Amino acid sequence: MVKKGLFISIISVGLVFLISTTSHAAAKILKFATAISPPFTILNANQELQGFDIDIAKALCEKMQVQCTFNNDHFSNMILSLKTNKYDAWINAISIDEYHQKDVSFSKPYFSSTIQLMAIKDTTFNAAPVEIKGKTIGAEENSCFIHHLKNAYGDTIKIRIFPTESDAYIALEKGTIDAVIGDSTTLMHWRSKQKDSKKYRLIGLPAKYSNLVWHKYGIAIAKDNVELMKKLNDAINQIKSDGTLRELVKKYFGN
Repeated sequence: MVKKGLFISIISVGLVFLISTTSHAAAKILKFATAISPPFTILNANQELQGFDIDIAKALCEKMQVQCTFNNDHFSNMILSLKTNKYDAWINAISIDEYHQKDVSFSKPYFSSTIQLMAIKDTTFNAAPVEIKGKTIGAEENSCFIHHLKNAYGDTIKIRIFPTESDAYIALEKGTIDAVIGDSTTLMHWRSKQKDSKKYRLIGLPAKYSNLVWHKYGIAIAKDNVELMKKLNDAINQIKSDGTLRELVKKYFGN
């Protein structure tokens, strides 16, 4: 009877250990969310997420020694999905800006780019206030571009908000808006994939709007997740110092 009791006790301890280690393993799965925004996030023919941001996240997960999952969602869901812990982090060429920082926290930057407008080539206006007055500019929902446009131009322009970048591009093609505002890398990538890429032109923004010209990208997480923030920042430092980040930038952007 003693042996039987001991055997049962050993089994019980084993089950507790198994449950404990299984729970620990589950805790090491980091749930990333993103939205389609080539070349940062791309959905390939097999419906798999690829791109610069996906490779960055995978490199960070390797440094943190955690398993990562990637979920395709709408960018407009970012804040709520982090607050409700649906996802642990968002990586989606997200600008580190004061508007989003009210609701989420950002890692240190891993990339920087410029903001530009894209219009049909036959148009002649530029981004100076006197030129852009009365124009309709398309922007993705929940993006920092909306706030930047309002700050720079006030009510002198019309801002039309779209659920996705793709919807804004379609509107530009149809001529229902005058221009799209976005990350210059994303705009150039989209233009390069069009049959008549010369149909579109990029418009630089006036230097006096310095907050519009350059912006830095970070990974968004819930405000109270201090532990994850430290791990992400440490991992970003590692991929910067060991050359991983430099190689990924070269792979996708050639510089």
